Amino acid sequence: MRMASRRLSSGFICFILAYFSLIPQVSVAQELRFPEFIDSNAVFLWPTNASDYFSATFAETRSAHFHAAADIGTWGREGFEVYATRDALLYRVGISPHGYGNVIYLQHDDGSFSVYAHLQDFEPGIRELVDSYRFQTYRHSFDKIVADYGIRFKQGDLIGVSGSTGIGPPHLHFELRSPWNDAYNPKLVGIDIADNVPPTFSGLAVLPISADALVNGSKETRTLSPTRRGNTFDFGRVSAEGTIGLAVNASDRSDNGRNVYAVYELQMRVNGQLLFHSRADSFPMAEGRQMLIDRVYPLLLQRRGGFQRLHILPGNTLPFYNRSLGDGSLRLEPGRHSVEITALDYSGNRARATLQIDVPETPRLEPPAQQLAFKAAAAINPKPVLNGSESRFEPHRSFEWSASWIRPRGNPGKTISLREDGRFNAPQRTYTAMMPVQAATLQGETVSISTGEGYHFRLHQIRREARTTLRFPAYRMVLHFPPGAAFDTTYIHATRFARNGRDFVRISPEEVPMRAPFQAMITLPDSLRGNPQIGLYFVDERRNREVAVNNTRVEGNQLIANLNGFGLYVIRPDTTAPSVTRPRLWQRSSDRRWFVSVRAVDLESGIDFNRVHFEVNGVRGIAEYDPFSHTLRYHRPDFSPQRGINTVLIRVPDHAGNVSEHTFELNR
Repeated sequence: MRMASRRLSSGFICFILAYFSLIPQVSVAQELRFPEFIDSNAVFLWPTNASDYFSATFAETRSAHFHAAADIGTWGREGFEVYATRDALLYRVGISPHGYGNVIYLQHDDGSFSVYAHLQDFEPGIRELVDSYRFQTYRHSFDKIVADYGIRFKQGDLIGVSGSTGIGPPHLHFELRSPWNDAYNPKLVGIDIADNVPPTFSGLAVLPISADALVNGSKETRTLSPTRRGNTFDFGRVSAEGTIGLAVNASDRSDNGRNVYAVYELQMRVNGQLLFHSRADSFPMAEGRQMLIDRVYPLLLQRRGGFQRLHILPGNTLPFYNRSLGDGSLRLEPGRHSVEITALDYSGNRARATLQIDVPETPRLEPPAQQLAFKAAAAINPKPVLNGSESRFEPHRSFEWSASWIRPRGNPGKTISLREDGRFNAPQRTYTAMMPVQAATLQGETVSISTGEGYHFRLHQIRREARTTLRFPAYRMVLHFPPGAAFDTTYIHATRFARNGRDFVRISPEEVPMRAPFQAMITLPDSLRGNPQIGLYFVDERRNREVAVNNTRVEGNQLIANLNGFGLYVIRPDTTAPSVTRPRLWQRSSDRRWFVSVRAVDLESGIDFNRVHFEVNGVRGIAEYDPFSHTLRYHRPDFSPQRGINTVLIRVPDHAGNVSEHTFELNR
């Protein structure tokens, strides 16, 4: 196959290099910190002619992972040229409506990689190779290692054009990886912009960690706003007892920049002693979800705020931290303590935050009264509520719990009894008149809990490195947790109930993130058996919407799904076919290629885009799907509409098996 790899002229390469040499990519205070696998004489070319502007930087907060790249702004436009940053072998190419969209992976001679994502299109040689595979199946999705073809690019060669595939708005996602697939900060090798603007602090959180911890007399996380004086941000004073942790909402900007970036480095000193230091140089791609425990996950859910912890949770293996300083958690002696937090960007600009912590001489509260009854408690079995006729007690609304303690949520005067199941003659521990600020210690693989109001429930322990199978015969449900599914040991509660004729499953607490998926096996009720349109949907209670869980399947009378997190789920059918609007015939201005596009919407189980059948004038093409605009685009490189009437046939299935089929006539 002839690879039509378009090369830039040598004169134009010189112009590009001269142009970008004028950009102050490395400030005076900045030092290049080449990773050990990169030759210190290596030069990385700025990878596009779109702009010299970052719209996002390395290790920023995303919804479920760290950002692994520098994003280069394209001012809301597509079609800017994208170049190989160094000499390289074409290693891998991917196409997807989600994630990286159209993406190119180049492997350099030192074994490292550069990644170029969200492209509108590839250069003609790569496009020809990719389509030679795709037209065998007519599937949108494609992901293949193509290193065996031996296709090479020189630094400055055109490899594609910028776009917005996979996610919008338009930009170039430029990512660098080590030979062993760690993402590393592009600023380390000089891919940077002028930055003389110091970081800022917008919030500080103080978190109770231990069972006896209090912040301002409460076990609630306390968030503070600063008073600013120049580059110093004063967060005032709090009182604290027990073991606490701090977290900051800090951000950075650049010269003449509108976007807000992540800070590069954080330091925490208490009474002048350095107790925490993190620096975002690199992280393993396989551990990007550890962002969920590097940040304060409950605050991320509630406020979308990326509060970065100044303490290291168990299960956090990221290489950001100076671990010789300890884990950063604070258990301070009585008295007043001064905390100073420094945020730095890569250029050496810095900002300072201060906090005073008062620790009382004596605990504010006596430990809760305990009565140990060594006679084993009667078996506590949750009563299934599958008919919706009873008022339901929901533990996650009444209690808060961690890996080591449980406490009532905002309701004073509770009495609870705890019993560790599975032990011979396990004692029942009774905590009387529990207050919201008090906590009872959890221990054992399963803990039965009864309240003074007569409610009973169980918490089940999930350990980080152990395989755990939880069976709930009363609810006809099984949960399988593989080793490593949890970031750390935690306790969960699971229940199943009916409401308004619909079947729900709730797994609590939602505020605990998962490192990897776990499997739910749910026996379907008689009314839903044999229905191929059944699916599982996550109920987003904050946004009042239901989102289909991908890759749900029905085997016999069981629904099987891989879940990424806890929360409320509903089992229900999807009986509505996708809606399809009249197609549009259009020509792309950048390369004069013709397309037919149609808007197809399915807000239930979703468009099964790899099974769409799209024909124009009897010739089948690949249906390329954009889930953000709900658009299907007819792709065939040689397509040119005929004069007069063009006949369009499109068949659009959803994941529940519903199908919309339409024939349209378009005039050119």
